[in-house]
Amino acid sequence: MDNNNYINPVPSALPVGDPQAASQYGTWVPVDPGTLGFQINAAPGQEVVGPDGNRYCVKEAPEQMAPIAANANNNAIPTPSTIVQMPPIVQPIALVPYTSQNQPLLQYDPYSAPKDPQYKPQQPVYRRKAYKGISLAAMIIAILGALAGILLAIGVFGASDTRAAYQATGLDLFKAILGIFGVSAGSKYYAERIQTNANRIPSDLLSTIVVYALPIFAALIIIIMVILAIVYLYKLSKGKTPRHFSVGALINIVLCISIIFILLGMSNGEVPVAQRSQNIKDFFMMGSGIYTGVGLIIMFALSVILLILPFFAKKNAYVLDKTDNDLKTYIMND
Repeated sequence: MDNNNYINPVPSALPVGDPQAASQYGTWVPVDPGTLGFQINAAPGQEVVGPDGNRYCVKEAPEQMAPIAANANNNAIPTPSTIVQMPPIVQPIALVPYTSQNQPLLQYDPYSAPKDPQYKPQQPVYRRKAYKGISLAAMIIAILGALAGILLAIGVFGASDTRAAYQATGLDLFKAILGIFGVSAGSKYYAERIQTNANRIPSDLLSTIVVYALPIFAALIIIIMVILAIVYLYKLSKGKTPRHFSVGALINIVLCISIIFILLGMSNGEVPVAQRSQNIKDFFMMGSGIYTGVGLIIMFALSVILLILPFFAKKNAYVLDKTDNDLKTYIMND
């Protein structure tokens, strides 16, 4: 509204019985200034009497907002000419799916605090103590036993009317095994013992079996020594405990004793029955016609050591499973 909006009061003298005039008495009603035929010069809110005798009052116009100055800085803020009404923003509502209408919706209780998860302290991890020194010693002993069997004498055969003196090393006995299968390898043992007794199988089967058993037993002892060396090398490299019952060492002990009795039987077979008691004494004193070689004695002694040595590693010795070089040993009972 502006200052040209006029309010016309109802005259004080009203016709009697006029319901419309009675309803408008004492109130101001709007009047179109263009229909008056004259102008009202008065300040807003001031009552004046017009030329027609009626009272008029100009209504005070409402305040308007001043226009915003031009954007002189050319920044990103626009300069609206009028009041700008932003479009309404629709806030999305997250809907929780229900499996059924009877399923309640869990609500957060602001007065309750979530419980912290209980973490169990990390337990120390133990592993069996490696005893690498014992594994290294056992590996070296097994290698020495294999070399002694290959290079040194298993059985010593003295000179007689039917043979020349020679020592049957493990290498010579390996050649004898090849000779058994028809491969010529130049073994004195095969030539003088196995081949000589081949024609006596029908009459002296036991003697021939004993003669064939000697090279096979010797080869088995050497092979087992090599296998034991590989086993202890594996334990040493993987850090595993060497404590165990060595079945291979026990088999070698049995084979060594068997070879000793084979050589003793061969030696007694070359002397009269009356001289066998003396021959047995000479056999263990290495003075008979056939007796035990140094290589066999060494293999027997090293096999006994290999049977006992692993038990020096304690059964219940554990260390913390970490990479420190200096580890404390823990003995745990079963």
